[in-house]
Amino acid sequence: MKRLFDLNREQLKALAEYKDVLETGRFFKKNFWQSEKNIDGIRPNCQIITRYCLEYIAGISVDMLPSYNLKQIKNILTQNHLFGMVQTVFNNDILKVIVNAYPVEFKKRELTEWTWSKHGLWENDKYVIEAVQYMVLKEGIRRVDLIPKMDWKKRLLKYGIYNVLSRFNWSIYKMFDFVYPGRFYPADFKYKAKWKTDSSKDFFDNAFRLMDKTFKEKQLTHEQVLLLNITGFRKIGLITMLLSIFEGSTIKAKEFYFYKTHDNEENQKKLKGDINKILIKKQDEIILQRLGEVSNGKYIYNLHSSNRAYSYIKRQAKIRDLKIPVLIEQFGFIYKTAKEDHSALVPQEIWDLRKNGYTYVEIAEKLGSNPTTISNMCKKHFGGDPLIPRPIDKYITVQELMNRYLIDHKTIMKLVHDNKFENHMTIRFRFLKKSEIIPAILDYKKKSLQHQALLNRYHGT
Repeated sequence: MKRLFDLNREQLKALAEYKDVLETGRFFKKNFWQSEKNIDGIRPNCQIITRYCLEYIAGISVDMLPSYNLKQIKNILTQNHLFGMVQTVFNNDILKVIVNAYPVEFKKRELTEWTWSKHGLWENDKYVIEAVQYMVLKEGIRRVDLIPKMDWKKRLLKYGIYNVLSRFNWSIYKMFDFVYPGRFYPADFKYKAKWKTDSSKDFFDNAFRLMDKTFKEKQLTHEQVLLLNITGFRKIGLITMLLSIFEGSTIKAKEFYFYKTHDNEENQKKLKGDINKILIKKQDEIILQRLGEVSNGKYIYNLHSSNRAYSYIKRQAKIRDLKIPVLIEQFGFIYKTAKEDHSALVPQEIWDLRKNGYTYVEIAEKLGSNPTTISNMCKKHFGGDPLIPRPIDKYITVQELMNRYLIDHKTIMKLVHDNKFENHMTIRFRFLKKSEIIPAILDYKKKSLQHQALLNRYHGT
């Protein structure tokens, strides 16, 4: 309540008149309210009388006003002889009475127009725009294009204006389109509760716009979009749209996105064909990679050596109803198996090549076979590697000599070359004849003072 010293003469006279009415129960003087009926802006006499009635008579402070509804406030004013003011000056608009009484508080947001929203005052366009813009400003949003990315349901509840949506059929898009005309599209809003309650003429258009916008933001290629499954739609935030508009069918969603049709069997068939082509292409890349891991040039000799590659190739061959060699040939490789090569190989030819120092891999390349087949042929016809001398018990390896006679490899090979002993070199071992090399080593150990000194130094023998 204003202090008496702050009131002008007219306000003091009006307040005195009101007190007389309260004390005597008589009516206000004739035409008392007419003087302020046509005033634009604040009506000072009505202001001081209203505040006196609410604050001193009813005991309602400014911060208590939002807890009363307009009907209750009207009853308080009527019971205290102010019905004539409400009717004559404010045309029964209680909100205008309150705004006139507390203009400073409304301006400073201590009272706000939307605190009365529960009384059905959202028909006033000005109040709606002011309330929403104030909410956006308070949330620290300075760019209008950021609005669709926020969850406005929580914020409307926070500011006590959630029922403003009742004017817009509970559509957040409609509300913001009213406040910021032409700035948004229904599908722009990230938080969208019910797709099919959207007021736009065709919710399929909204779905297309949202998919197009999301795919571009995520930088998805044409192939990536075609391969999207339900999990993919969920990850990029389109699962609600998919379930609501397209009944959870990714094919239907892709059909509308690419062809702008709905439930068109021919277009869906084309999509499925394109998806199968992409899947086959990806499988072909994996097959080529797996075959490259086990190939030797253009040949694949022992596919079973890699369980990972073999199981995958076998599975893909079964899916495509092909035999493994046929599938491998489709990718430019030649598959060599021991079963096919046994009958075509001549053992003597293998013997001659091996005796000339060729490895199993080199022999396989020369004969168009594979190393496993060559090894099996050697075991079958020669009892093992042809370079291993027979009988094997008359020969010894260099490593066995080193361990048994405590002599180094270099010295052994020097004795072999100086005396021109038999020297059989296989893939893994070198075989020397026992009757030749062992006497030579014993004689060397007996005569070599340097060798005896080394033995005494390191072995104490």
